Amino acid sequence: MIKMVGKRALWPFILLSLVASPGPAQSRDAARDKIEQPDKVMEATGVKPGMVIGEIGAGQGYFTFWLSQGVGKSGKVYANDISGSALAAIERRCESEKVSNIETVLGALEDPRFPPASLDMAFMVNVFHDLERPVELLAGLLPAMKPGAPVVVMDRDPARFKDAHGHFLARDEVERMIGRSVFELVRVETFLRDHNLYILRARR
Repeated sequence: MIKMVGKRALWPFILLSLVASPGPAQSRDAARDKIEQPDKVMEATGVKPGMVIGEIGAGQGYFTFWLSQGVGKSGKVYANDISGSALAAIERRCESEKVSNIETVLGALEDPRFPPASLDMAFMVNVFHDLERPVELLAGLLPAMKPGAPVVVMDRDPARFKDAHGHFLARDEVERMIGRSVFELVRVETFLRDHNLYILRARR
């Protein structure tokens, strides 16, 4: 059963060590799969069956359903977004594909509204550059993280593709924002064509 957590949305925006054969939840966008390589991302970041993962800015669920496959039936994905219509699309797809381990969450500007101390990992995929208050959002995320749980920020690096409109953040800008937050940067993975993976943990 799919449940909705939270009552209002204010903010303008927010992996697989064991992979089954690709099913409907994995195969809707082969071109994007080739660029973003969600299976390799999940393997590199340590997504495992049974984990509870929060995805900030899930949109209509491209990465959400990969995460759902990664955590398996014994795990859970909280899919957070500003847009009720986007979350409704996730819910409809869950119903049609009989996916039962995704729960949608309608967030606020500085609070993704995940349950306290619930997350083994959090993800932001193609979202960080659009956040109005990334430092505050990360502070709002912290109470939902279990001790030592990582946050994965996956975002395009304008140094690695043509960003004609200057929409994306340079790596040093992302790192500077993280440096001002309650999290610290642990490492950066650069194996994707267009994206960096920034792995964060709460400061001690």
